[in-house]
Amino acid sequence: MAAPTADTAPREPDRGPAAQPALTAEARRSGLPVLDAGRGQPNWIATAPRAAFFRLGTFAVEEAVAAGSPVAEDPYWGRTPVAEGIADRLVAGLDPADFLRAAVDWVVAELGADPDELVSEWVRAILGDGYPSPTRMLRHCESVMERYLQEVTGARVPLRVFGTEGGAAAMAYTFRSLKENGILGPGDKVAIAAPVFTPYLQIPALADFGLEIVEVRAAPNAAYRFEPGQLTAALRDPAIKAFMVINPGNPDTRAMRPERLAELAALVATERPDLVVVADTVYATFVEGFRGLLAEIPRNVICLHSFSKNAGATGNRLGFVALAADSLLDELLTPATAARYESVTADPAALPFVARMVADSREVALHNIAGLATPDQVQMAFFALSHLLPSGAAPTASLREELAARAAALLGPLGVDAPGGQDTLYYALVDLEAVARVRHGEAGVERLRAQDPTRVPVRLAHDHGVVVLPGAGFGAPTWDVRVCLAALPADALHRVAESLTQVVDALTT
Repeated sequence: MAAPTADTAPREPDRGPAAQPALTAEARRSGLPVLDAGRGQPNWIATAPRAAFFRLGTFAVEEAVAAGSPVAEDPYWGRTPVAEGIADRLVAGLDPADFLRAAVDWVVAELGADPDELVSEWVRAILGDGYPSPTRMLRHCESVMERYLQEVTGARVPLRVFGTEGGAAAMAYTFRSLKENGILGPGDKVAIAAPVFTPYLQIPALADFGLEIVEVRAAPNAAYRFEPGQLTAALRDPAIKAFMVINPGNPDTRAMRPERLAELAALVATERPDLVVVADTVYATFVEGFRGLLAEIPRNVICLHSFSKNAGATGNRLGFVALAADSLLDELLTPATAARYESVTADPAALPFVARMVADSREVALHNIAGLATPDQVQMAFFALSHLLPSGAAPTASLREELAARAAALLGPLGVDAPGGQDTLYYALVDLEAVARVRHGEAGVERLRAQDPTRVPVRLAHDHGVVVLPGAGFGAPTWDVRVCLAALPADALHRVAESLTQVVDALTT
């Protein structure tokens, strides 16, 4: 098939994720089997926590029927299930090895829950029988999420958790409440670890926020993400009000090394106790032994998380925001912003930041009916429990092994290595200059640089049916492309590598 021309092939938008629809459409028009390594959707689905969710749903409906009809004995209707003895009635029908039974037993044993109160909460929640109460998160669901995040990040402090409609909502609510409470305002500087998932660059630049972005760029082609002293040099500037980092990263999939975490903790302790850190941890479970910023500087961190990747649940839209119970954010609140929350409480000045975030998520006036849908909270708790239960270790390890095999299938034919260090291997940033150097030497690199880098993803889609995203759209180097290792099996990624080499060869010979 002929190479695309300026008249026949589209140019992808400047920003990485925004390029996806156009490139996918171009790949489909190629007439070839489409290999979509541009999307962030994994090709796995966590089945055990979903099966538990549906099993609990069936039990909950049976319990509502057993409670009797409130409408002239019409069997279409049921009532709120009877709480007394409900835990025994649930487990009576479950095998001891069943995930749902193991989940109940674990929460009772590890978190000290009363069995009937726990199961009653989950049953009413999965039925949607009542507004979320507490609005921030149901009590037992929050306890599970708190323990999960402590285990995932290494944090050992009490947390307040706010369930949200995925990581995207967690981001939006965070930015909104930082603005509404005067913690970030027009003209303020925010440091952002780059390359980064594009909305972290786009949201601060909106007229609603008007923030000045200072990029803290990752070290390329190294086993570590940031150079020694790099974070300290950038963040000691008191004009920088907040630091935003995806850790482990996207599209740069490395985690921050312990030495860099220690540097940042020392900076906060000595020079920047006022620094707000927004830490997105959605990829944390893909790194064995991960330790996050919430473990090092818990008072300063707003932690965002989502189950879209590790549970294969992008369509579920399940995420949360978490802050330490003892949070710097509460100290940064001023009386001038308290009036906004007068409809929430008689003492708005005492309302903590996370509670203000809940109110802001429903324009304050609807704060009393805020909160993530209760069935979603149950599913999220089950996703978390699938990591917390002893049975969760093996699936997590096997998924990491699978991603390592996929990375080898992609990078081996290209002749380049993964960055190394603590790497999720969820994505791969492929440096096409490095590929050209391996295949054609420095002369090939110079010939590549003479080309238009924006054409590479289009050519891959047009000629090969392969979708990858331009790394520059994420703030990565010009000749990087992002390949989602989670989206395709190893054999398909091997074919992606072959297509990449063919495009590089065509541009350099």
